[in-house]
Amino acid sequence: MMRHSLAIVIFIVSIAIISIGCSKISFAKDSYSNKQYQLGSARSLIGNIYTLSCFVSDSNNTWTYAEKMQVFNKLHNANKWITIQALKYNKRVSFSGGNFGLKEDIKLDYIKYGTGTRNEDINLITTVLRKIGYAGSLSYYEWAVNTTNCDNTFVLIFVKGKGVNYALAYEDEKMNKERYFVEGCVLYSHFSNGILLNESSIAHEILHLFGARDLYETFRQKSDSEEMARRFHNSIMHKNLHNINDLIIDELTAFLIGWHNRPKNWYEKFVSSVSR
Repeated sequence: MMRHSLAIVIFIVSIAIISIGCSKISFAKDSYSNKQYQLGSARSLIGNIYTLSCFVSDSNNTWTYAEKMQVFNKLHNANKWITIQALKYNKRVSFSGGNFGLKEDIKLDYIKYGTGTRNEDINLITTVLRKIGYAGSLSYYEWAVNTTNCDNTFVLIFVKGKGVNYALAYEDEKMNKERYFVEGCVLYSHFSNGILLNESSIAHEILHLFGARDLYETFRQKSDSEEMARRFHNSIMHKNLHNINDLIIDELTAFLIGWHNRPKNWYEKFVSSVSR
């Protein structure tokens, strides 16, 4: 049985500042609170965050070592970008991480590739955690908290192949805790159109784990596209650009992920109309 002590720490990005407190302001409805999704292993995008990266493939695809190192470089840049964005809201975020599958892929008999139609494999994180030796979600979480001294942790499943990336968040305490408490993202080496995974998409999916929502029309939501484009034209939750430094974390997203508690009246419209 593989144990996590074999994981190699690949990156540590840390920017420390003093957090300025502010009084808590909540919308009248619970659904508008930025505390709604702080339930799972990725509760708050503040403090020390431990990321477990897993490289997965099936019999039809295999990662090369060079490809994996390219992915790690993109992950490092995505995390660095998040820490810089946090500075604008006087928050400290630091990332550290380990991995499985760096030398040899974690092989699965079958992988259901994401299509962006809500038919994705919601059990993939648990499947991979068990494959590498954990009894389940809570077993990994206990290890991460006790061993790495992290405030939050999540899992990134990097899949060799084409697909639509997605995040798996623990949104309801009625969900099976053993299966779904540890949150994470499934990220494909290539988008469905064949373009390589980029830093913006990695950061976008990570933000979903902490409460961020898509600020564009999807299969789950119908929204005022023109107003979204006007308000969030350079938000990472609205668009995907090759250069992540051309994007920002907008003020609504910053509220949803807990970086500020100063909601404005217009937030309510978007919080009630867009999906996580």
